[in-house]
Amino acid sequence: QPIAATDLLGDLDLKLPAGFELIAADPKLGPQILSSLARIEERLAEAIAQTDHLADVASRHLLSAGGKRVRPLLALLCAAVDGEINDDVIEAAVVVELTHLATLYHDDVMDDAPKRRGVDSAQMIWGNSVAILTGDLIFSRASLLVSELGTRPMKIQAQTFEPALRNHRPPRGSGPARPLHCRH
Repeated sequence: QPIAATDLLGDLDLKLPAGFELIAADPKLGPQILSSLARIEERLAEAIAQTDHLADVASRHLLSAGGKRVRPLLALLCAAVDGEINDDVIEAAVVVELTHLATLYHDDVMDDAPKRRGVDSAQMIWGNSVAILTGDLIFSRASLLVSELGTRPMKIQAQTFEPALRNHRPPRGSGPARPLHCRH
């Protein structure tokens, strides 16, 4: 009888995507992916830590609210198909999730969202400035980590993140809704 993914996760509190049980049930791939997800959760908690109390609490707010970790899961699956899951893959998956997390803080301000992942959004708790700065702090941490992986991953991250920022619209009532156009 196959073991449920939730049983294999142990203390991890992840809301895994639908259908994950098929991956978790694979005798070779399942344990490799689940143990890697556990390592990613540990690294996320370490990577997001801030020395300033408010920055630390605000940075952990959405990370602690959970999430499906689809992006790290996809990174792990790609690595497993093409070879092996090593420390660089784990770190890349952490970078991808931190980058995504940073955009959530920004998106909630831009959309004036009251909730995210079932909890009050950071901007509803601490205001727009703290929420934006928290997103910036998380993105800077992701940038530091990706820089340790080399110039190619750093370039890919920049090429991915820039269009997302350029296409953001200001919140309703705060000015004209138009994308930013950056020149290189």
